[in-house]
This record gives sequence, C-alpha cells and structure tokens, in this order.
Amino acid sequence: MAHTDLFQIWSLKICCVNHSYACNIVFCNCFSFFLKALEKCTEHPEELGPLFKRYERKLYMYVVYCQNKPVSEYIVSEYIDTYFEELRQKLGHKLQLCDLLIKPVQRIMKYQLLLRDIYKYTERAKLHNETESLRQAMQVMQVVPKAANDMMDVGRLQGFDGKITAQGNLLLHGPLVCCEESAGSNFKGKELQVFLFEQNIIFSEAVGKKTQFTNPVYIHKAHIQANKMSLDEHVDEGDPCKFAIRSTDPRKPNLGYICQPSSKENRDEWVSTIRSILQKQKDFLKAIQSPIAYQKGELTKEL
Repeated sequence: MAHTDLFQIWSLKICCVNHSYACNIVFCNCFSFFLKALEKCTEHPEELGPLFKRYERKLYMYVVYCQNKPVSEYIVSEYIDTYFEELRQKLGHKLQLCDLLIKPVQRIMKYQLLLRDIYKYTERAKLHNETESLRQAMQVMQVVPKAANDMMDVGRLQGFDGKITAQGNLLLHGPLVCCEESAGSNFKGKELQVFLFEQNIIFSEAVGKKTQFTNPVYIHKAHIQANKMSLDEHVDEGDPCKFAIRSTDPRKPNLGYICQPSSKENRDEWVSTIRSILQKQKDFLKAIQSPIAYQKGELTKEL
C-alpha cells in the first residue's frame, strides 16, 4: 500500500480496536506490505523481478483481502453514515472509507501493467540478465489478481451448505444461461452464475444490484458433486453450444441443467474442463479398484 493509504487506514483501524473481528474482515492484514522492499529497487533495479517471485506467497494477502471484500462491504455499508463518518471527520480525511478500501483491489490489478512496461524498456535496453526474472514477475502478477478476483466472486456465494474450501481449486466461473432438465423440452433459460470447482459444480442466481458499497450476491440454487456427475456434450443438434450436466446420485434422479454459454470458445472451455474433471474421477476410481493394473497402465503410457 502507498504511505497515504496505509496511514489513513491505519488510523481508522486504531480507532476500531474494540471491534476486532469486524476490523480484521474490513482491513485484513494491512501492515503486511512490501513498499520498503520496492523502494530499494530504485537503487538496485535488477532486484525488482526476483522481489516479486520472493514475495509471491505474501502477495496472496491480497487474495484474502478480496475474499473478505463482500462481508467488508456489508459491514462498511451498515456504519458508513454513522460510526465511520464520525471517524472520518475526527481524523480529517477527505475520502470515505469505501474509497480507501477499494485501493488495494485496484493496485493488485496495476502491478502487471507496470511490470509489462518495465519489461519492455528492459528488453529494449538489452539487459538480458534481468528480462527472465521480470517475465516470471509478470506471471506471478497474472496469477495473483485472477485468484483475488475469483475469491471476490466466491465470497458473494450464499446458501451453499458445504465448506467452500473443501471443494478444491476454483477452475472456472461465470454466467451461463441454464435451464433445469425437469422443465421439459422447451428451453427457457435463465442466466445463472456457475462455479466449477474440482469437487463440485455450483449453480447460483445473482440477487441485488451493484451500488456504491455493495455488489450482487449469488444465492445457491443447486450443486452436483464431481464424483456423481455426468456430461452430455451434444444435447441439442440445433445448437452446438449447449451441453448438459446431470447428477448420477440416486437421491437426486431429476437434477440436471442444460447450459448455454455465450460463445463456442466459452462452451469449449467449460466442456473440456468438466471432461478433464470426470477423467480424473475415472482414473482415481480405477486406481482404487485395481491399483496394480492402474500402475502398469501408467508405466506403459510413460514408455
């Protein structure tokens, strides 16, 4: 964080010590920053690339911050005109708290752009010893912002009775026009926000509108576990973009969705990712049922 942002948030945090849980959600760990390390790179620019690689794990603080953002927005909106406004006037800050709290989110998105410019000029100057580490730094700052953005969306998911952290990595998420198969042959789709994890696919509905302080939340509608899921890649001959996901759980015999992505490219990404999950499930089952035969098959592949 920049010094000005940090001081203002720090002074607000000091005033909030009696509300420790809310403070941790709203401010996260704002003291873990690497500004001083960055400033040293003005004298030793060759250390910039390695610095981002070295701080990669610590930069995931931004992911936690973004994961807390939906709850943070709610807490701030509840007290923005009372408690936080009193603090703003008391401390003489011009900006409201919500204006300050969005800055870390904006900053995590800017690192990659700045590194790209630095890389361009470093390459132009033929400083080949530095370009590889800068390329790795750019890669780090592609992954971290994506994870942060993903977690902001996951944090808005409500009503799912499972543990999100137990669902594995988030592989894909986004809007799909979906229709329950139980609705019959007439496709009357509705846009749902779909989250595809390694262990589960979750269908949710966006509720509410984006405001100054809040974003829509995603209300859980249904989910299908990956180990109880089937994929029909060609569900509608008249529309090659559609595919169907069905539950094979005998307790949920009628659970299934026909999904219609916005483009063929988007459809291919969803289908190939789901296909990969199902293949891993088959491989896992085969390894459990016939471990010796499975190992022999893997050795044959390597040869």
